[in-house]
Amino acid sequence: MPVQARSEQVKIETVKTAYSHTVVASNHSRLPVTVNLQLSSSSNLASSRPWPIQAQLAGGQTMELVEVSSVDKQFGYTFYYNSQYVQGDPNAHPDASINYGIPFLANQGYQILQAADGPLFSHKTVATRYAVDINMPMGTTVVAARAGTVVEIVSQFADNGKPEAEFIDKANYVRILHDDGSWADYFHLMQNSIQVQPGMQIAAGHVLGLSGNSGYSTTPHLHFHVQVNQHGTIISLPFRFRNMHDGIFTPRYQSWLIPDAPTLNASKSKSKKTLRECLPTGKTIDETVIRCLSNS
Repeated sequence: MPVQARSEQVKIETVKTAYSHTVVASNHSRLPVTVNLQLSSSSNLASSRPWPIQAQLAGGQTMELVEVSSVDKQFGYTFYYNSQYVQGDPNAHPDASINYGIPFLANQGYQILQAADGPLFSHKTVATRYAVDINMPMGTTVVAARAGTVVEIVSQFADNGKPEAEFIDKANYVRILHDDGSWADYFHLMQNSIQVQPGMQIAAGHVLGLSGNSGYSTTPHLHFHVQVNQHGTIISLPFRFRNMHDGIFTPRYQSWLIPDAPTLNASKSKSKKTLRECLPTGKTIDETVIRCLSNS
């Protein structure tokens, strides 16, 4: 389904001094970003550097991008600009040899609802072309498919997803940065179920949270994709899963993802409670319900 990170990770502001203005960019994310400024109009403008302006900021970095003032000091000046930014390292070289683990734990397999080789309901952009939607009931344990660093989480949205425009930026998710500059997104997670924090270094198989139905969604599912900044454009990357049942394989429309046998055996030894069992009639999902699902 369409997915979009909600929070603004980069703040660009114009700071006034006595005789000039300085444009400052602050990267509040843990991903590197490329900031672009385009001058739309100006008069009597002196600039400390030529426009358009491009700058790369590391995670957490603040940078003065340009200072402007009057060419003729007897008169004032005006300037108007547009700004945009792209997350990720534009010089990243993703490792095509990497295979990804199954991104959930369960005592059964779950079917792929949408993949690159099938009819595309919503994965129609370069940023989502190779994404997969995995059908699964709410409360399924979601795990990291590859090691990396947690760089973003959103967890506050309710599990009342609908395929409507107003829900596009209301999905809960975890974003994990890999050591080759690519990152993976795990979308539509259950409200307040995320069990990791930005900055954590995690291994493949680390529990991220529980699947849900937040954001732009027609049914409870997990949206998973791998992305990279390719020369200033965020694109999705084709990827392969691996498991003991199928070996290494490309995810296909309507195929099934089967967790490895050790996961199946562990699940059989202790029956996992369903959302119906953990959620009393008339109650809402709270920390007690999430703990019930996580610990069962």
